[in-house]
Amino acid sequence: MRILLAIHNVYTDSTSGAAHSMRILMQWLADAGHDCRVLGTAAFDAGARIDLDAHLKGLGVTVKRSPPSKAFVRSVRKPANVAVGRPTADFELAGVPVTMLLSRAQPNTDAERLEGEQFLFLLEGLLQGFKPDVLLTYGSNVLVQEAMNRARRRGITTVFTLRNYGYDDRRYFRHVDRVFTCSPYLSEVYRQSMGLRSTGLESPIDWAEVEAPGDLRRFVTFVNPSPPKGSMLFARLAAMLGAQRRDIPILVVQSVASAGALNEIAGIDFGKYPHIMAAPPTQRPAEFFGLTKILLVPSVFDEPFGRVAAEALVNGIPPLVSERGALPQTVGAGGRVLPLPAWLTPDSRDLPSEEEAAPWFKAVCDLWDDPSRYAEASARARAEAEARFAEPVMRRRYLEYFESLRPGEPLFD
Repeated sequence: MRILLAIHNVYTDSTSGAAHSMRILMQWLADAGHDCRVLGTAAFDAGARIDLDAHLKGLGVTVKRSPPSKAFVRSVRKPANVAVGRPTADFELAGVPVTMLLSRAQPNTDAERLEGEQFLFLLEGLLQGFKPDVLLTYGSNVLVQEAMNRARRRGITTVFTLRNYGYDDRRYFRHVDRVFTCSPYLSEVYRQSMGLRSTGLESPIDWAEVEAPGDLRRFVTFVNPSPPKGSMLFARLAAMLGAQRRDIPILVVQSVASAGALNEIAGIDFGKYPHIMAAPPTQRPAEFFGLTKILLVPSVFDEPFGRVAAEALVNGIPPLVSERGALPQTVGAGGRVLPLPAWLTPDSRDLPSEEEAAPWFKAVCDLWDDPSRYAEASARARAEAEARFAEPVMRRRYLEYFESLRPGEPLFD
């Protein structure tokens, strides 16, 4: 089978969960003998400012840069004082050839329009030359819709993957044959809200990226300190631990967007607690899992999946998670689900009370103080990971899905 992933994003963006999942998936499909190609752009997730040259160099691959083709330059209307065409970067990553349009235009400009036309020109070349059986994509960009439209007109099966909320308008699916989401939970959300038929396939996990030795694990870890991820609950819990259990060290792993966020929480002075350490963002989760004994995932946001909790299971690290979204489904029997106050939302900036944070405090202390209880929880976490997230299990699940794709079945109830 020939599979083309065409996205208006950076395929190699380490800050994007969607790109990360698609990268693993394309590598798995290529490993299984499918012929895979990628067309993407240089639009990093959420407009992140990243040095593109340094990014490409850091991939450790041979990159071939090419000017825009003369055929494209001849084919477009050239506005005054606007350069026509951007270079492309071609490279192979883990056996998958990638073409990246080195886009950089500002939104709603003639330059952006031309870059869109160039993206579609490159797409047409792949549709004609590569002749994919399947076009896979995600996102809300209009170019994604047009890519599926052009592929479908050629009889190519179009597959759209949903990794988040916000796609409740059926117009997103006008040119879609099949949909898969990042979890059975998210598939059910869309089925209930709009009658969408989709397959819930939990996000792929590359165990080599997340597995870490366990001899240095001594921290209670919280990742991405932001209000949607539960920073207000964490702040109260950290203050309680700081006042009563300074023997329990805490590690806060920041993201690019959340650096310094904890210091902005009113009412909590983290400088008073030397047992709290901060770690910079990292591309390899194994770096902080190697230091983690217990993982906190007090998300206030309804998580569509909860990747970091699943990755903790892989390491045999007991995750303590909220009851929001897919988190209970994700950890299954391998983690512990704890309550959040009903009033706590992603927009809340009030701290929970000590009484409201007490179940989290007790759960941390119980695991920390009882080696046999911790060993049992660790074993359950690892067993859950091996049963549901082991690479052979997940590879087979994804391969069976792609090999079963057939156009023509109704997409909505």
